[in-house]
Amino acid sequence: MGVSGSIKGVVFAENQRVQGTVGWDPRVGLLLPMANTPMVERILAGYEHAGIRETLITAGRDTCEIASLCGNGGRWNMALTFLDHPNARGPIESMKEVAAFTEDAPFLTTQGPVLLDGEAYLRAVQSHSDNGPCGISVWQSARESPGNEYGRDGVYLLTPGVYDVLYAGSEPGVQICSFDAALNKLTARGDTVLNMALDQQPYAALTPESYLDSNLRLLDLGGLEATTPEIMADNFSSPNLVLRPPVLVDAAAELERCRIGPGVCIGPEVHVGHGAAIEHSVIMSGADIGDGASISHAVIGRNASIENRAVIHGRADRVIVVRSN
Repeated sequence: MGVSGSIKGVVFAENQRVQGTVGWDPRVGLLLPMANTPMVERILAGYEHAGIRETLITAGRDTCEIASLCGNGGRWNMALTFLDHPNARGPIESMKEVAAFTEDAPFLTTQGPVLLDGEAYLRAVQSHSDNGPCGISVWQSARESPGNEYGRDGVYLLTPGVYDVLYAGSEPGVQICSFDAALNKLTARGDTVLNMALDQQPYAALTPESYLDSNLRLLDLGGLEATTPEIMADNFSSPNLVLRPPVLVDAAAELERCRIGPGVCIGPEVHVGHGAAIEHSVIMSGADIGDGASISHAVIGRNASIENRAVIHGRADRVIVVRSN
């Protein structure tokens, strides 16, 4: 498992028995695109920036797809291990397998659909090196997500000492798998636990609103490789394709003459029909947007189909989700 004492990485996805780590879409997980790049890839890039060289991904029902996407981890200069979650395995058993992976090493862990800036992961590792705490709460959500058996979604840097309290609840026979609860217990017994202040809010997908906002923030950062796909041939007399930045369009998308942007991410194999207008939205891979459709403040799931001339208008505080087919 590597050099004893070196910091390892752990990434938790949803348990196979629940409908995702958040309630708004059962497909939410490590494959969720953040500005057209799967969240798991962005997390691993952040781990690489922090110097992590070994990472365990507890990939749930998406194990095969994530393993195929990430391979052996060579792209991030790290070795990857994948842990499936069959129905018979509960959170306690899974956590013990995580302990077997980390052994006596501290570990940086992401729990739930949360992404930090690369510098935040690095600061957590440096803080551990400087202070040697039993635990660091890098960031955690304000409340537990529905169906999450592992406590609050967040990012933590923990040492093996956390396992001393992780399975012991306040009542005899009660076991916990919550990292935030374990850190509270460590604090109560006088161990060193730090709460890290972030320079910026994480990119999260805890709600449709936070997910869309995260995509727009990533677009606003700039430096993303945007392409202008070839306009599909048609027989209509119509204006040209209009792209209003910031816009990110996958090269494998097919756009007829339509209006895209501002604040739009369009994934691979998406088809956008003639005269459609899309702004402030995420269109995931394989979606089919019909002719004349008007979409704003929406998340269109993978392979979803939007009818011709459909009107889907949400708001920044009430994002509309069309679920994956």
